[in-house]
Amino acid sequence: MEKLKRIISDSEEILMEKILNYAKEHNYVKYTSTLKEAWRMSISGLSQAIMEVMQKSNIIPEMSPDEDFTKSEVAKFGIYEAQKHRSRGITLSMYMGLMKYYQQVYIDLINESNFSPKEKEYFSQYIKRFFDHVELGFIIEWIGLSEKQKLEDLQEANRQMTNEKNKYLTVFESIYDPIILVDKDNNIENINHKAAEVFLDVVTSGMKYYGKINTDKELNWLNEELTKFIDLNKNEILQEKTIETKAGQKIFLIKFKKMLDVSEKYRGTVIIFYDITERIEIERELKNQHEKLEFYAFTDPMTGVSNRRTGLMILEKELELVAISDKPLSICFVDVDGLKIVNDTYGHTEGDFLINFIISIIKSSVREIDIVSRMGGDEFLIIFPCYHEYNAKEVIESICNKLEVCNKKGEKPFKYSFSYGIIEITRDSKVSANEVIKAADQKMYYNKLSKKTRRK
Repeated sequence: MEKLKRIISDSEEILMEKILNYAKEHNYVKYTSTLKEAWRMSISGLSQAIMEVMQKSNIIPEMSPDEDFTKSEVAKFGIYEAQKHRSRGITLSMYMGLMKYYQQVYIDLINESNFSPKEKEYFSQYIKRFFDHVELGFIIEWIGLSEKQKLEDLQEANRQMTNEKNKYLTVFESIYDPIILVDKDNNIENINHKAAEVFLDVVTSGMKYYGKINTDKELNWLNEELTKFIDLNKNEILQEKTIETKAGQKIFLIKFKKMLDVSEKYRGTVIIFYDITERIEIERELKNQHEKLEFYAFTDPMTGVSNRRTGLMILEKELELVAISDKPLSICFVDVDGLKIVNDTYGHTEGDFLINFIISIIKSSVREIDIVSRMGGDEFLIIFPCYHEYNAKEVIESICNKLEVCNKKGEKPFKYSFSYGIIEITRDSKVSANEVIKAADQKMYYNKLSKKTRRK
Protein backbone atom coordinates (compact mmCIF):
# COMPACT_ATOMS: atom_id res chain seq x y z
CA MET A 1 0.00 0.00 0.00
CA GLU A 2 3.02 2.29 0.40
CA LYS A 3 3.33 2.20 -3.38
CA LEU A 4 -0.23 3.48 -3.76
CA LYS A 5 0.31 6.20 -1.14
CA ARG A 6 3.45 7.35 -2.90
CA ILE A 7 1.94 7.62 -6.35
CA ILE A 8 -1.14 9.46 -5.03
CA SER A 9 1.05 11.84 -3.04
CA ASP A 10 3.31 12.56 -6.04
CA SER A 11 0.53 12.93 -8.62
CA GLU A 12 -1.58 15.86 -7.38
CA GLU A 13 -1.02 17.85 -10.60
CA ILE A 14 -1.85 14.85 -12.78
CA LEU A 15 -5.01 14.07 -10.81
CA MET A 16 -6.13 17.71 -10.98
CA GLU A 17 -5.63 17.84 -14.75
CA LYS A 18 -7.55 14.58 -15.17
CA ILE A 19 -10.58 15.72 -13.16
CA LEU A 20 -10.57 19.04 -15.01
CA ASN A 21 -10.63 17.22 -18.34
CA TYR A 22 -13.57 15.07 -17.22
CA ALA A 23 -15.39 18.13 -15.86
CA LYS A 24 -14.90 20.04 -19.11
CA GLU A 25 -15.84 17.05 -21.26
CA HIS A 26 -19.10 16.44 -19.39
CA ASN A 27 -19.94 20.13 -18.76
CA TYR A 28 -19.66 20.11 -14.95
CA VAL A 29 -17.68 23.37 -15.14
CA LYS A 30 -20.98 25.08 -15.95
CA TYR A 31 -22.00 24.75 -12.29
CA THR A 32 -18.70 24.47 -10.44
CA SER A 33 -15.87 26.83 -9.56
CA THR A 34 -14.01 28.48 -12.40
CA LEU A 35 -10.81 28.66 -10.32
CA LYS A 36 -8.21 26.03 -11.10
CA GLU A 37 -6.96 26.07 -7.52
CA ALA A 38 -10.42 25.06 -6.26
CA TRP A 39 -10.04 21.78 -8.17
CA ARG A 40 -6.56 21.32 -6.74
CA MET A 41 -7.98 21.72 -3.22
CA SER A 42 -10.65 19.09 -3.84
CA ILE A 43 -8.06 16.61 -5.14
CA SER A 44 -5.80 17.40 -2.19
CA GLY A 45 -8.66 16.77 0.27
CA LEU A 46 -9.63 13.47 -1.34
CA SER A 47 -6.03 12.24 -1.55
CA GLN A 48 -5.49 13.10 2.11
CA ALA A 49 -8.64 11.21 3.12
CA ILE A 50 -7.62 8.13 1.06
CA MET A 51 -4.13 8.04 2.58
CA GLU A 52 -5.47 8.45 6.13
CA VAL A 53 -7.72 5.41 5.60
CA MET A 54 -4.85 3.41 4.13
CA GLN A 55 -2.70 4.37 7.11
CA LYS A 56 -5.18 2.69 9.42
CA SER A 57 -5.85 -0.39 7.32
CA ASN A 58 -4.61 -2.07 4.15
CA ILE A 59 -7.78 -4.14 3.93
CA ILE A 60 -10.33 -3.15 1.31
CA PRO A 61 -13.18 -1.36 3.18
CA GLU A 62 -16.14 -3.61 2.34
CA MET A 63 -19.78 -3.02 3.32
CA SER A 64 -22.33 -5.07 5.36
CA PRO A 65 -26.13 -4.62 5.69
CA ASP A 66 -25.95 -3.93 9.43
CA GLU A 67 -23.06 -1.45 9.33
CA ASP A 68 -23.58 2.03 10.83
CA PHE A 69 -22.03 4.17 8.13
CA THR A 70 -22.31 7.30 10.24
CA LYS A 71 -19.44 5.88 12.28
CA SER A 72 -17.38 4.77 9.28
CA GLU A 73 -14.10 6.66 8.99
CA VAL A 74 -14.50 6.91 5.22
CA ALA A 75 -18.21 7.77 5.33
CA LYS A 76 -17.46 10.67 7.70
CA PHE A 77 -15.65 12.34 4.81
CA GLY A 78 -18.80 11.93 2.68
CA ILE A 79 -20.98 13.37 5.48
CA TYR A 80 -18.72 16.43 5.72
CA GLU A 81 -18.76 16.87 1.94
CA ALA A 82 -22.58 16.61 1.94
CA GLN A 83 -22.87 19.41 4.47
CA LYS A 84 -20.42 21.58 2.57
CA HIS A 85 -21.81 21.07 -0.94
CA ARG A 86 -25.45 21.27 0.09
CA SER A 87 -24.83 24.76 1.49
CA ARG A 88 -23.44 25.73 -1.91
CA GLY A 89 -26.58 24.71 -3.73
CA ILE A 90 -25.16 21.52 -5.28
CA THR A 91 -27.80 18.87 -6.01
CA LEU A 92 -27.48 15.24 -4.94
CA SER A 93 -27.42 13.94 -8.51
CA MET A 94 -24.81 16.49 -9.57
CA TYR A 95 -22.52 15.55 -6.69
CA MET A 96 -22.96 11.79 -7.20
CA GLY A 97 -22.24 12.12 -10.91
CA LEU A 98 -19.12 14.21 -10.42
CA MET A 99 -17.84 11.83 -7.69
CA LYS A 100 -17.89 9.01 -10.25
CA TYR A 101 -15.36 10.99 -12.30
CA TYR A 102 -13.27 11.74 -9.22
CA GLN A 103 -13.15 7.99 -8.61
CA GLN A 104 -12.23 7.44 -12.23
CA VAL A 105 -9.15 9.71 -12.11
CA TYR A 106 -7.65 7.60 -9.31
CA ILE A 107 -8.45 4.39 -11.21
CA ASP A 108 -6.85 5.92 -14.34
CA LEU A 109 -3.75 6.83 -12.34
CA ILE A 110 -3.43 3.23 -11.10
CA ASN A 111 -3.97 1.72 -14.55
CA GLU A 112 -1.36 4.04 -16.12
CA SER A 113 1.26 3.17 -13.48
CA ASN A 114 3.95 0.47 -13.48
CA PHE A 115 2.14 -1.66 -10.89
CA SER A 116 1.81 -5.37 -11.48
CA PRO A 117 -1.58 -6.62 -12.73
CA LYS A 118 -2.33 -8.03 -9.27
CA GLU A 119 -1.47 -4.70 -7.60
CA LYS A 120 -3.56 -2.74 -10.07
CA GLU A 121 -6.56 -4.98 -9.40
CA TYR A 122 -6.23 -4.69 -5.60
CA PHE A 123 -5.55 -0.94 -5.58
CA SER A 124 -8.44 -0.25 -7.96
CA GLN A 125 -10.84 -2.23 -5.81
CA TYR A 126 -9.60 -0.37 -2.72
CA ILE A 127 -10.30 3.00 -4.39
CA LYS A 128 -13.75 1.88 -5.59
CA ARG A 129 -14.79 0.78 -2.09
CA PHE A 130 -13.43 4.02 -0.62
CA PHE A 131 -15.68 6.03 -2.92
CA ASP A 132 -18.61 3.68 -2.22
CA HIS A 133 -18.32 4.54 1.49
CA VAL A 134 -18.03 8.28 0.69
CA GLU A 135 -21.18 8.13 -1.42
CA LEU A 136 -23.09 6.20 1.27
CA GLY A 137 -22.10 8.77 3.89
CA PHE A 138 -23.13 11.55 1.56
CA ILE A 139 -26.55 10.01 0.87
CA ILE A 140 -27.21 9.26 4.54
CA GLU A 141 -26.52 12.87 5.48
CA TRP A 142 -28.45 14.27 2.55
CA ILE A 143 -31.66 12.29 2.95
CA GLY A 144 -31.65 12.64 6.74
CA LEU A 145 -32.50 16.31 6.58
CA SER A 146 -35.98 17.58 7.30
CA GLU A 147 -37.60 20.16 5.04
CA LYS A 148 -37.08 22.72 7.76
CA GLN A 149 -33.36 21.98 7.91
CA LYS A 150 -33.12 22.18 4.12
CA LEU A 151 -34.80 25.61 4.21
CA GLU A 152 -32.48 26.81 6.96
CA ASP A 153 -29.48 25.55 5.00
CA LEU A 154 -30.70 27.40 1.92
CA GLN A 155 -31.19 30.60 3.91
CA GLU A 156 -27.70 30.27 5.36
CA ALA A 157 -26.30 29.71 1.87
CA ASN A 158 -28.06 32.87 0.68
CA ARG A 159 -26.62 34.84 3.58
CA GLN A 160 -23.14 33.59 2.77
CA MET A 161 -23.57 34.51 -0.89
CA THR A 162 -24.72 38.00 0.11
CA ASN A 163 -21.73 38.37 2.40
CA GLU A 164 -19.37 37.23 -0.35
CA LYS A 165 -20.98 39.67 -2.79
CA ASN A 166 -20.56 42.50 -0.28
CA LYS A 167 -16.93 41.55 0.32
CA TYR A 168 -16.34 41.58 -3.42
CA LEU A 169 -17.97 44.99 -3.79
CA THR A 170 -16.01 46.41 -0.86
CA VAL A 171 -12.69 45.22 -2.26
CA PHE A 172 -13.63 46.21 -5.81
CA GLU A 173 -14.68 49.72 -4.77
CA SER A 174 -11.62 50.20 -2.55
CA ILE A 175 -9.00 49.57 -5.23
CA TYR A 176 -7.19 52.81 -6.01
CA ASP A 177 -6.78 52.18 -9.75
CA PRO A 178 -9.77 52.50 -12.10
CA ILE A 179 -11.18 49.07 -13.00
CA ILE A 180 -13.89 48.15 -15.52
CA LEU A 181 -15.39 44.70 -15.98
CA VAL A 182 -17.06 43.80 -19.28
CA ASP A 183 -18.91 40.65 -20.28
CA LYS A 184 -18.29 38.45 -23.31
CA ASP A 185 -20.43 40.78 -25.44
CA ASN A 186 -18.35 43.82 -24.41
CA ASN A 187 -21.14 45.19 -22.25
CA ILE A 188 -19.93 46.83 -19.04
CA GLU A 189 -20.89 44.76 -16.01
CA ASN A 190 -19.33 46.93 -13.33
CA ILE A 191 -16.95 49.80 -12.76
CA ASN A 192 -15.34 50.71 -9.47
CA HIS A 193 -15.41 53.98 -7.53
CA LYS A 194 -12.13 55.28 -8.98
CA ALA A 195 -13.18 54.57 -12.57
CA ALA A 196 -16.46 56.40 -12.01
CA GLU A 197 -14.62 59.37 -10.53
CA VAL A 198 -12.02 59.56 -13.32
CA PHE A 199 -14.14 58.84 -16.38
CA LEU A 200 -17.68 59.83 -15.34
CA ASP A 201 -17.10 62.55 -12.75
CA VAL A 202 -19.37 60.81 -10.27
CA VAL A 203 -18.46 59.24 -6.94
CA THR A 204 -21.40 56.97 -6.19
CA SER A 205 -20.10 53.59 -5.06
CA GLY A 206 -21.40 50.52 -6.89
CA MET A 207 -23.21 52.75 -9.36
CA LYS A 208 -23.13 50.28 -12.21
CA TYR A 209 -24.08 47.38 -9.95
CA TYR A 210 -27.10 49.25 -8.65
CA GLY A 211 -27.98 50.76 -12.02
CA LYS A 212 -27.39 54.45 -11.28
CA ILE A 213 -26.02 55.51 -14.69
CA ASN A 214 -25.73 54.29 -18.27
CA THR A 215 -22.01 53.61 -18.32
CA ASP A 216 -22.22 51.71 -21.60
CA LYS A 217 -23.04 54.99 -23.33
CA GLU A 218 -20.64 57.10 -21.28
CA LEU A 219 -17.69 54.78 -21.90
CA ASN A 220 -18.33 53.74 -25.49
CA TRP A 221 -14.77 54.86 -26.39
CA LEU A 222 -13.64 51.49 -25.00
CA ASN A 223 -15.43 49.48 -27.67
CA GLU A 224 -12.77 49.89 -30.35
CA GLU A 225 -9.92 48.98 -28.00
CA LEU A 226 -11.84 45.98 -26.65
CA THR A 227 -12.62 44.70 -30.13
CA LYS A 228 -8.92 44.88 -31.07
CA PHE A 229 -7.97 43.02 -27.88
CA ILE A 230 -10.56 40.27 -28.33
CA ASP A 231 -9.31 39.66 -31.88
CA LEU A 232 -5.77 39.12 -30.58
CA ASN A 233 -4.74 35.59 -29.74
CA LYS A 234 -3.57 36.73 -26.31
CA ASN A 235 -5.04 36.49 -22.83
CA GLU A 236 -3.40 39.66 -21.59
CA ILE A 237 -1.86 42.84 -23.02
CA LEU A 238 -0.49 46.14 -21.71
CA GLN A 239 -1.14 49.28 -23.72
CA GLU A 240 -0.17 52.90 -23.19
CA LYS A 241 -2.87 55.38 -24.16
CA THR A 242 -3.72 59.05 -23.63
CA ILE A 243 -7.35 59.42 -22.54
CA GLU A 244 -9.51 62.48 -22.02
CA THR A 245 -10.79 62.31 -18.44
CA LYS A 246 -12.93 64.64 -16.36
CA ALA A 247 -9.68 66.12 -15.00
CA GLY A 248 -8.12 66.60 -18.46
CA GLN A 249 -5.84 64.43 -20.54
CA LYS A 250 -4.16 61.60 -18.66
CA ILE A 251 -1.71 58.93 -19.77
CA PHE A 252 -2.65 55.41 -18.70
CA LEU A 253 -0.95 52.05 -18.90
CA ILE A 254 -4.01 49.89 -19.57
CA LYS A 255 -4.07 46.18 -18.77
CA PHE A 256 -6.61 44.09 -20.68
CA LYS A 257 -7.00 40.57 -19.28
CA LYS A 258 -9.45 37.98 -20.56
CA MET A 259 -11.55 36.19 -17.95
CA LEU A 260 -11.56 32.48 -18.78
CA ASP A 261 -13.29 29.76 -16.84
CA VAL A 262 -11.65 26.36 -16.33
CA SER A 263 -13.16 25.18 -19.59
CA GLU A 264 -11.16 28.03 -21.19
CA LYS A 265 -14.29 29.75 -22.45
CA TYR A 266 -14.15 33.52 -22.73
CA ARG A 267 -16.33 35.12 -20.05
CA GLY A 268 -15.34 38.77 -20.33
CA THR A 269 -12.46 41.18 -19.79
CA VAL A 270 -10.94 42.92 -16.80
CA ILE A 271 -9.58 46.37 -17.68
CA ILE A 272 -7.25 48.05 -15.19
CA PHE A 273 -6.04 51.62 -15.72
CA TYR A 274 -2.69 52.62 -14.18
CA ASP A 275 -2.30 56.41 -14.25
CA ILE A 276 1.29 57.03 -15.34
CA THR A 277 0.86 60.70 -16.24
CA GLU A 278 3.05 61.96 -13.42
CA ARG A 279 5.68 59.30 -14.05
CA ILE A 280 5.80 60.14 -17.78
CA GLU A 281 6.14 63.86 -17.00
CA ILE A 282 9.00 63.13 -14.58
CA GLU A 283 10.67 60.90 -17.18
CA ARG A 284 10.33 63.63 -19.80
CA GLU A 285 11.82 66.20 -17.45
CA LEU A 286 14.69 63.85 -16.60
CA LYS A 287 15.25 63.22 -20.31
CA ASN A 288 15.31 66.96 -21.02
CA GLN A 289 17.77 67.50 -18.18
CA HIS A 290 19.91 64.62 -19.43
CA GLU A 291 19.89 66.06 -22.95
CA LYS A 292 20.88 69.47 -21.59
CA LEU A 293 23.70 67.94 -19.56
CA GLU A 294 24.80 65.95 -22.58
CA PHE A 295 24.64 69.09 -24.73
CA TYR A 296 26.80 71.09 -22.32
CA ALA A 297 29.18 68.16 -21.88
CA PHE A 298 29.90 67.91 -25.62
CA THR A 299 28.92 71.31 -27.03
CA ASP A 300 30.20 74.85 -26.87
CA PRO A 301 27.15 76.72 -25.49
CA MET A 302 27.86 80.02 -27.29
CA THR A 303 28.34 78.78 -30.84
CA GLY A 304 26.56 75.42 -30.72
CA VAL A 305 29.54 73.56 -32.22
CA SER A 306 31.51 70.79 -30.50
CA ASN A 307 33.67 71.80 -27.55
CA ARG A 308 37.42 71.20 -27.30
CA ARG A 309 37.16 67.83 -25.54
CA THR A 310 34.68 66.50 -28.10
CA GLY A 311 36.76 67.84 -30.99
CA LEU A 312 39.86 66.05 -29.73
CA MET A 313 37.94 62.79 -29.22
CA ILE A 314 36.56 62.92 -32.76
CA LEU A 315 39.97 63.81 -34.22
CA GLU A 316 41.59 60.84 -32.47
CA LYS A 317 38.87 58.54 -33.81
CA GLU A 318 39.30 59.88 -37.34
CA LEU A 319 43.06 59.38 -37.12
CA GLU A 320 42.47 55.74 -36.13
CA LEU A 321 40.22 55.27 -39.16
CA VAL A 322 42.79 56.83 -41.49
CA ALA A 323 45.44 54.44 -40.17
CA ILE A 324 43.42 51.42 -41.34
CA SER A 325 42.02 52.81 -44.61
CA ASP A 326 43.17 54.49 -47.80
CA LYS A 327 40.85 57.45 -47.36
CA PRO A 328 42.39 60.86 -46.62
CA LEU A 329 41.61 63.24 -43.78
CA SER A 330 42.06 67.00 -43.74
CA ILE A 331 42.19 69.29 -40.71
CA CYS A 332 41.73 73.05 -40.78
CA PHE A 333 42.75 75.23 -37.84
CA VAL A 334 40.84 78.55 -37.81
CA ASP A 335 41.56 81.75 -35.88
CA VAL A 336 39.10 84.66 -36.06
CA ASP A 337 40.83 87.87 -37.11
CA GLY A 338 40.66 91.03 -35.03
CA LEU A 339 38.57 89.68 -32.13
CA LYS A 340 40.58 91.53 -29.48
CA ILE A 341 40.21 94.86 -31.28
CA VAL A 342 36.43 94.32 -31.65
CA ASN A 343 36.09 93.43 -27.96
CA ASP A 344 38.17 96.42 -26.85
CA THR A 345 36.51 98.90 -29.25
CA TYR A 346 32.89 97.79 -29.47
CA GLY A 347 32.45 95.47 -26.46
CA HIS A 348 32.28 91.73 -25.90
CA THR A 349 28.70 91.52 -27.20
CA GLU A 350 29.95 92.56 -30.62
CA GLY A 351 32.92 90.25 -30.25
CA ASP A 352 30.57 87.33 -29.57
CA PHE A 353 28.49 88.39 -32.58
CA LEU A 354 31.62 88.34 -34.77
CA ILE A 355 32.46 84.78 -33.72
CA ASN A 356 28.90 83.50 -34.06
CA PHE A 357 28.41 85.07 -37.47
CA ILE A 358 31.60 83.53 -38.89
CA ILE A 359 30.79 80.12 -37.37
CA SER A 360 27.25 80.25 -38.79
CA ILE A 361 28.72 80.74 -42.30
CA ILE A 362 31.19 77.90 -41.70
CA LYS A 363 28.45 75.51 -40.46
CA SER A 364 26.22 76.29 -43.46
CA SER A 365 29.10 75.64 -45.87
CA VAL A 366 30.54 72.33 -44.66
CA ARG A 367 29.06 68.83 -45.10
CA GLU A 368 27.03 67.00 -42.47
CA ILE A 369 29.91 64.62 -41.82
CA ASP A 370 32.36 67.51 -41.22
CA ILE A 371 32.95 68.49 -37.60
CA VAL A 372 33.42 72.04 -36.32
CA SER A 373 34.87 72.38 -32.80
CA ARG A 374 35.72 75.39 -30.68
CA MET A 375 39.20 74.89 -29.29
CA GLY A 376 39.08 78.01 -27.14
CA GLY A 377 38.40 81.75 -27.46
CA ASP A 378 38.66 82.63 -31.16
CA GLU A 379 40.22 79.31 -32.29
CA PHE A 380 38.28 76.57 -34.09
CA LEU A 381 39.03 73.22 -35.65
CA ILE A 382 37.29 71.86 -38.75
CA ILE A 383 37.61 68.13 -39.45
CA PHE A 384 37.07 67.05 -43.06
CA PRO A 385 36.79 63.22 -43.30
CA CYS A 386 37.65 61.75 -46.73
CA TYR A 387 38.90 65.13 -48.02
CA HIS A 388 42.26 65.94 -49.52
CA GLU A 389 43.85 69.27 -48.67
CA TYR A 390 42.73 70.85 -51.94
CA ASN A 391 39.10 69.78 -51.26
CA ALA A 392 39.19 71.40 -47.81
CA LYS A 393 40.82 74.52 -49.24
CA GLU A 394 38.02 74.93 -51.79
CA VAL A 395 35.47 74.90 -48.95
CA ILE A 396 37.47 77.38 -46.86
CA GLU A 397 37.97 79.78 -49.78
CA SER A 398 34.22 79.59 -50.49
CA ILE A 399 33.54 80.59 -46.88
CA CYS A 400 36.01 83.47 -47.14
CA ASN A 401 34.26 84.70 -50.30
CA LYS A 402 30.88 84.65 -48.53
CA LEU A 403 32.33 86.69 -45.67
CA GLU A 404 33.79 89.20 -48.13
CA VAL A 405 30.36 89.70 -49.68
CA CYS A 406 29.02 90.49 -46.20
CA ASN A 407 31.90 92.88 -45.56
CA LYS A 408 31.08 94.88 -48.68
CA LYS A 409 27.60 95.56 -47.31
CA GLY A 410 29.22 97.49 -44.47
CA GLU A 411 26.60 96.60 -41.89
CA LYS A 412 29.22 96.44 -39.14
CA PRO A 413 32.17 98.74 -38.40
CA PHE A 414 34.47 95.71 -38.40
CA LYS A 415 35.37 93.01 -40.91
CA TYR A 416 34.43 89.32 -40.91
CA SER A 417 37.56 87.27 -41.56
CA PHE A 418 39.71 84.48 -40.21
CA SER A 419 43.13 82.96 -40.74
CA TYR A 420 43.52 79.25 -41.34
CA GLY A 421 45.93 76.38 -41.78
CA ILE A 422 45.07 73.08 -43.47
CA ILE A 423 46.86 69.74 -42.92
CA GLU A 424 46.18 66.53 -44.87
CA ILE A 425 46.68 63.20 -43.07
CA THR A 426 47.12 59.93 -44.92
CA ARG A 427 47.58 56.33 -43.87
CA ASP A 428 51.34 56.76 -43.71
CA SER A 429 51.32 60.00 -41.67
CA LYS A 430 51.58 58.32 -38.24
CA VAL A 431 50.81 61.49 -36.24
CA SER A 432 48.93 62.15 -33.00
CA ALA A 433 46.00 64.51 -32.54
CA ASN A 434 48.17 67.10 -30.77
CA GLU A 435 50.80 66.92 -33.51
CA VAL A 436 48.15 67.47 -36.19
CA ILE A 437 46.71 70.49 -34.37
CA LYS A 438 50.16 71.93 -33.77
CA ALA A 439 51.03 71.62 -37.45
CA ALA A 440 47.72 73.15 -38.60
CA ASP A 441 48.10 75.92 -36.02
CA GLN A 442 51.57 76.69 -37.39
CA LYS A 443 50.22 76.98 -40.93
CA MET A 444 47.41 79.21 -39.65
CA TYR A 445 50.00 81.47 -38.02
CA TYR A 446 51.86 81.87 -41.33
CA ASN A 447 48.55 82.64 -43.07
CA LYS A 448 47.76 85.36 -40.51
CA LEU A 449 51.28 86.73 -40.75
CA SER A 450 51.11 86.90 -44.54
CA LYS A 451 47.85 88.91 -44.38
CA LYS A 452 49.46 91.42 -41.99
CA THR A 453 52.44 91.72 -44.33
CA ARG A 454 50.18 92.38 -47.32
CA ARG A 455 48.29 95.08 -45.39
CA LYS A 456 51.57 96.84 -44.70
